[in-house]
Amino acid sequence: MDKLKKTLVNLLLIFSISGVLPATAQTFDKVELLVQDGKNIDERSVTVTFLEDALLIESSGREKISKSFKYSEIRAAEYSYTKNPRWKTGLGLGAASIIFPPLLLVALPMAFSKHRRHWLTIRTDKDFAVLKLSKRNRKLILPTLETRSGVKVEGTGDQK
Repeated sequence: MDKLKKTLVNLLLIFSISGVLPATAQTFDKVELLVQDGKNIDERSVTVTFLEDALLIESSGREKISKSFKYSEIRAAEYSYTKNPRWKTGLGLGAASIIFPPLLLVALPMAFSKHRRHWLTIRTDKDFAVLKLSKRNRKLILPTLETRSGVKVEGTGDQK
């Protein structure tokens, strides 16, 4: 399956460059995805691609990670640049974990984050992704997500 996805992404890139398809895909790297690894939360380097009708998050490491969010299914997006603990989001995800227990594994580490980082949380009814963005790509990723999904990215915490 991973080979098929890689082939499809490569074909999309080739067709976009050649002008056969409209250049609608936008790809960003220097993004980290928080993932559960046993009892720990790890950061995995991923590429975020905005396709015509969906957001695709893929890793290139030995352990392949792939998440896809149709824009029409995205219910909420939240951005923060935080130095102090992220109580609002951490507690919100903690409360939501009653319905979807894996959220608790993300909520606790986020609630006690001490360093200023650019965070983007994307939620649908059935899935979520917590992304750590670079200083530069957040200026493009946030408006691209709003434009393509129609969902307003809500700001929380210390804004920059």
